[in-house]
Amino acid sequence: MEAFLMAEQSVELEALLQEIEKAIDAKLYYLAIAVALSVPDVCSGLESDPENPKWQNQKTYAAWCDSNIGTKFNNLVGNDLYRLRGGVLHKGHFDHPKSQFNRVIFIGPESQIVAHDKIITVNEGVKLGGQDVAQLRLQGKVLLLGVVPFCEAISTSAREWYCAHAANEHVQKNIGRLVRFRPDGMPPFSVGIPTIA
Repeated sequence: MEAFLMAEQSVELEALLQEIEKAIDAKLYYLAIAVALSVPDVCSGLESDPENPKWQNQKTYAAWCDSNIGTKFNNLVGNDLYRLRGGVLHKGHFDHPKSQFNRVIFIGPESQIVAHDKIITVNEGVKLGGQDVAQLRLQGKVLLLGVVPFCEAISTSAREWYCAHAANEHVQKNIGRLVRFRPDGMPPFSVGIPTIA
């Protein structure tokens, strides 16, 4: 993380982003991806008027992604990220009926396959390891994403966004309400006991 970004971060948002990094370090990639996909919801929610709160939706999520993640991905736009988020958080998979991809595959950093933000097209009838690609759900347009660069792109975007919006009145009012890990507890309810609140 860049030093200039670190100096400008809120404890609350930074705690969330560090949870993603810790999940990657612990090889909890599904957790890291799921939390990373929730970050645009969190950041766009911080911009909402706390006196007139509204639930985030596809429009606000995709707009935040398009404005803040922008060119960090060649093959994903805000609506694609929203569909990935919906699949992961609500269904436990990366599929979505409106996805432009037949399959999305995240590759861990241990893999000898080094591919991030790449599309491969697998033709009908191809066999891999003796199995038809249709059985493996690998037929068609497949998006390959690296777990680490994917999560880093979202975390970096959130840090940059916060630096640009830290003085926003709504962000200032909402930031302290973010749920976060509190290693020393939250007195008087829990003292010295790790707490999430």
